[in-house]
Amino acid sequence: MISFGGLASGLDTGYIIEAMLEARRQPIYALEQKKSDYSMQSTAMAGVESRLSDLLSSIQSLDSNREFASLSAVSSDEDYLTASAGPLATQGSFDVTVNALAYAQKSMTQGYDTASDSIGTGTFSITVGGETTDISVIEGASGLGDLATAINNSSAGVTATVLFDGSETGGYHLVISAEETGTENAFTLDASGLSGGTGPTFTTTQDAANAEFVVDTLTVTSQTNEVATAIQGVTLNLEQADVATTVQLDIDVDGEALQEKVQVFVDSYNALFGYMNEQTADGAALRGDSLVRSVGSRVRMALTTSLSGADISTLYQIGIRQQEDGILSFDSSTFQEQVAEDYTGVRDLFIGTDTHEGIVYMLGLSLDDMTDSTDGMFKLRRDGLTDRIEHIDDRIERYERSLESYELTLTRKFTAMEQMISALQAQGSYLTGQ
Repeated sequence: MISFGGLASGLDTGYIIEAMLEARRQPIYALEQKKSDYSMQSTAMAGVESRLSDLLSSIQSLDSNREFASLSAVSSDEDYLTASAGPLATQGSFDVTVNALAYAQKSMTQGYDTASDSIGTGTFSITVGGETTDISVIEGASGLGDLATAINNSSAGVTATVLFDGSETGGYHLVISAEETGTENAFTLDASGLSGGTGPTFTTTQDAANAEFVVDTLTVTSQTNEVATAIQGVTLNLEQADVATTVQLDIDVDGEALQEKVQVFVDSYNALFGYMNEQTADGAALRGDSLVRSVGSRVRMALTTSLSGADISTLYQIGIRQQEDGILSFDSSTFQEQVAEDYTGVRDLFIGTDTHEGIVYMLGLSLDDMTDSTDGMFKLRRDGLTDRIEHIDDRIERYERSLESYELTLTRKFTAMEQMISALQAQGSYLTGQ
């Protein structure tokens, strides 16, 4: 289509058309602003949900007896015994005597002049725990060092090393060691399948041995020096044996470790309310939002309830106090005093069992309901905002198509006008000439 652009009429028809289109675009601008508002609300709401999830995670690391327990294992003599306490440990004190340590078997060959001296070719067999591994020794790779490499590549349950004692003759020895301690990992070696060269003859330099120790009056044996089964929830590390030395092992509350867990809970709580306060301020995306108000109310209410029939019945008593803006303060000194005086009472504020529901445990249930990925309130709000944004996109698309049609119509009309004026001007010029 030919557009005269006002050449005949003298009008800036392009500007006129653009102005008329701009007037028609105002509803689109309004929809785009609304879409932007919804997007900002969606982003801010996701921020609230994320911080709620963080708070829920911090609660879930505290809401059962196993998770809440923060116990330490203290040895009276770490030269003989060290230990660590896990979630299943319970408070107590034990006398431990380490009678013997566990050892891995070691065997060594006679001396060879060089590490490349041939041990012969054929089959070398290693049996560990009743399972035999056959190692093929071939011509060109039959040296003492070659056998060590083949053993280490075999996954037979042993390791091999060539040692040199500095002697001019017979200074090289092959040492084979069990990978693990204890009699169950003892091994036997069979070099009868080798022929040619100088076959290795092994001498046991260290027998496989089990650890033995006494806990109070109970004698315990172990294949290893790290024992996690003797005392429930406690891992013992046997360092040195002496039947005349008794070590006292105390399993007790680790107040500092427990405080760190509670501090994470307090910090997560404050991160949530700090963000909600920011997003509900004047001009912010969630100003006046009913869902955020509901969340804040439910969380505050959960933490201000009392535990019925308990000496320690509120978080306030253990140093966790709520301010007017919802932010918590945490008095660690008060917390440590209460933990030392009544660990069980402090614990019961947090945990949930079949017969007991602590304050923090109940808050966790509420948060889990809020953040449910199927029908939680945030899921429903997120879906609602997404639907609104998609609906606006559809309306904008229809307006854009309508604008394209309107622009085409205007262009045709102004072009026809210019053509008519141009024709009239030509006719006037003709008549004037006549």
